[in-house]
Amino acid sequence: MINFFRNIRKKLAEENKPAKYLRYAIGEIFLVVVGILIALQINNWNQNRIEKKVEKRLLQELFVNLEYNEQSLKSDIAEEYKAARSVNQVLIILENRLPYHDSMDYHFGRAQYSPDIVLSTTAFSSIESRGFDIVSSDGLRNAIITLFDNDYKSLVAKTVRLENQFWPSSLLPLYHKYFRLKSMEGSPFNDGLDSTPVDYEALLNDQQYHNMIKHRGGFRYQAAALKEDALEKTVQLKNQIREYLE
Repeated sequence: MINFFRNIRKKLAEENKPAKYLRYAIGEIFLVVVGILIALQINNWNQNRIEKKVEKRLLQELFVNLEYNEQSLKSDIAEEYKAARSVNQVLIILENRLPYHDSMDYHFGRAQYSPDIVLSTTAFSSIESRGFDIVSSDGLRNAIITLFDNDYKSLVAKTVRLENQFWPSSLLPLYHKYFRLKSMEGSPFNDGLDSTPVDYEALLNDQQYHNMIKHRGGFRYQAAALKEDALEKTVQLKNQIREYLE
């Protein structure tokens, strides 16, 4: 094919037809340029198609992470309110100086409890490593970054700060002083948190414990509110991804 066009150029040159030769040369250059542009377009199309597949896979993985986080937060919120209700029961016991009964052990144990936050972020880390631009929608990309890089981190930091205000330095020593933890075996409440007072009368008279347990109840409600806010944002992003992938 190259020899064919070379022969045409040679013939035009020998016939001293420079104008025709120039037009032919320009046409040939044009065809070469068009060919290059078409090849580039095909390459870009293939690259975009590959990136779309990667984007879809990563968003599907992120959707699964969000489903896990939704269930984890729902479970944590339920545990926070259970602990808060037990705190209220303990306060009723203390303020009314009720006679001890072993059914109180559940609430004494549950009042100390705080669930750990467990959130799945593996897909977000994959997107971050790949580059956030893999998510082609600006709105969706910003929503993902905001939830995982800001909201989740803020949730963890705030709940840790709530726990660290009193639990390690004040309430935990009182807990060790006044309670022994029951074994899970034989517990009527079947969660292993039941705590039996070792000196019930002293516990009733310890105002520091009364104050600390009140703070503990307030923390449980604060933590529940923080997790409810994170849960709402998690569900919103999950729905946003579902709509984007449909």
